[in-house]
Amino acid sequence: MISMDDGDANGMTEAATTAGPRSSSLLSSSSPSHSASQYLVIPGQVIATSSSDSSTTSFLRGHGTFVEQFDGQDRLVATVCGTVHRVNKLITVIPFCETLYQGHVGDLVVGRVTSVGTSRWTVTLLPQQKDASLPLSGVHLPGGAQRLRTAQDQREMRFFLKEGDLISAEVHKVQPSDGSLVLHTRSYRYTKLENGTLIRVPPALIPRQKNHYTTLIGNKLDVLWGTNGNIWIQRKMNDGGGEDAKDMADLQEQLRQEHATTPVDNDTRQSIARLRNAIECLRLVHAMATPENAETVYAKSLEMNLRPFHMLLPENTIRLTEFCRNA
Repeated sequence: MISMDDGDANGMTEAATTAGPRSSSLLSSSSPSHSASQYLVIPGQVIATSSSDSSTTSFLRGHGTFVEQFDGQDRLVATVCGTVHRVNKLITVIPFCETLYQGHVGDLVVGRVTSVGTSRWTVTLLPQQKDASLPLSGVHLPGGAQRLRTAQDQREMRFFLKEGDLISAEVHKVQPSDGSLVLHTRSYRYTKLENGTLIRVPPALIPRQKNHYTTLIGNKLDVLWGTNGNIWIQRKMNDGGGEDAKDMADLQEQLRQEHATTPVDNDTRQSIARLRNAIECLRLVHAMATPENAETVYAKSLEMNLRPFHMLLPENTIRLTEFCRNA
């Protein structure tokens, strides 16, 4: 909960009740550049206004907002329920909803292909949010060929990816009009995901960090921490290198097919199940799902001689996550 003094509370009440959610603005040109107060706003509430012919009262639209024209003024309106953050002229709304994913350029995401169009795939990142798109120009062609996509490539799109395929990708663009995401898989580490397990947590529990592709548990397991809340766990793929882009593309495709067709041994299955349940324990107590926390829960379950399915018993989950709940 956000604490506000009587003045802030009265201002919020007046803005939200006296003449509707769009009756007045919360921020003005006299507000500090780095606003210390965090105002709570609801969808449709006016955050700031500026004259079209004035540069001193202008603002920059951030995530969670949109701009509308009214009586010769530009009005910045909230699109989500959350707190207002201002840095200089940039105004954003940080949503409260832990299940809402706010995409940013460069995010690593894990999603599932739901449909194949004429020149793009539709990818579901979260069931309750708008689907993302993966254009044909954003994927690698077989053999690493660098050329324009042709009509033949469009007819063979299901040869690359088909409905139901799970993929890792990077956010290439956030559409300014509606906030929809455009993805790409032009890096060789982004590919179709097979022969592993998927676990979902609220996106709010996945902190943005420098590297979302990690190798854990004594270099045995690869983990992709999707910022949209989807986490993929698989055995570690073999490393390889090539002299040029074509060699790299051929090698990566060969390694992927080898990984997908080779059965997983029982010890690795046990490790995957244990790490998966370690992350599930963190989700159950609403703790941050980070590589460090997951490995700590994993190691503690071994110390307690717990089998993977015993980790999710309520009394064991509490003991396994005590370190992060008391931090």
